[in-house]
Amino acid sequence: MALSDDPRTGRDPMDEVSISRLAREIARDLKPIEHLLDKLKIDSSQFERIQNNPIFQTRMVEEAQIWAASTKSSVRERVATKAAIAVEELLADAVDMVQDREIPGAARVQALQFIAKMGQLGDGTMTRDDGSGRVQINIMIGGQKVSFEKDTQTIEGSALDVTPEVSA
Repeated sequence: MALSDDPRTGRDPMDEVSISRLAREIARDLKPIEHLLDKLKIDSSQFERIQNNPIFQTRMVEEAQIWAASTKSSVRERVATKAAIAVEELLADAVDMVQDREIPGAARVQALQFIAKMGQLGDGTMTRDDGSGRVQINIMIGGQKVSFEKDTQTIEGSALDVTPEVSA
């Protein structure tokens, strides 16, 4: 079930999935409704129609019950969701810190590590072992990539016994 087009805005109708997403965001109450509607480009007359839609009303009740549940998994999900939103909102501040030369180097490096971690660019993803024994180091300098490669060599041979002889 979709809402009819608003002839004044020419907007496409919201389908059931879009209505459900809006209900979820409103039920979670993590951001002001005005911000959600503005982000989705929903005007007040369209929002009135959405609020009267039976699908929206049903989803609002369902989403509010899920979000407010006191089960361990619901509490964990609420905390994780709120933390993820806080991290997302503070990401721009971290980028500003990295670029601010007035901030001490250690703090800038920590901010950069945080950004790398959020972008899943941290541990394990920057190094690879293809099993060849080859070592490659890549360094970015002023937008240019400088690479160093070194093949490891295996020395073949056998161990020598170098223990001194003891005479009696």
